[in-house]
Amino acid sequence: MKYQDSKNSLETATKILKVNHAGEFGAVNIYKAQLFICKIFMKQHVPMLSNFLDDETRHLNLFWEEINRRSGVKCKSFWLCGVGGYFMGLISTLLGKKGIMACTWAVESVVIKHLHNQLVYLSSKNDVAAYNCVKSILDDEINHRDTGYEQGGTANFLYAPFRFMVSTFTESVIRFGMR
Repeated sequence: MKYQDSKNSLETATKILKVNHAGEFGAVNIYKAQLFICKIFMKQHVPMLSNFLDDETRHLNLFWEEINRRSGVKCKSFWLCGVGGYFMGLISTLLGKKGIMACTWAVESVVIKHLHNQLVYLSSKNDVAAYNCVKSILDDEINHRDTGYEQGGTANFLYAPFRFMVSTFTESVIRFGMR
């Protein structure tokens, strides 16, 4: 998705921050749902998922601070991201470790593409605060995606439909939020 100037009164940079904030809320809920099940049935995955949750919670707060600085409000897709994220987290965990990793890889692959495109747009607008906010989470998201890959998230072709559904939902929610 190429980011361009908004056709309404809300600046594109603010929309980007709001969509990212909603996405982080979705990610927080993915990991909360995964942790809920893993604490009972797959305790060996709890430390990794807890670290991912800590990263996403930090990102959520970072975007919210910048949105508040701009006197903004939550994105229209905020609750959709939260409910959808929790549902994806539950489903992925029921598919086992590879399901968890497939979900992580699929979500983060879409997110990373958007973050790179956002950075190009924000750089062209010289919005240093928004640029720095987006840039500050990129390495964490790349680490999550790479961990999903390394831990088998793309290894099994049987998970391809699930990865496709997760990627499609993630892309759709981002596009909806940017409207």
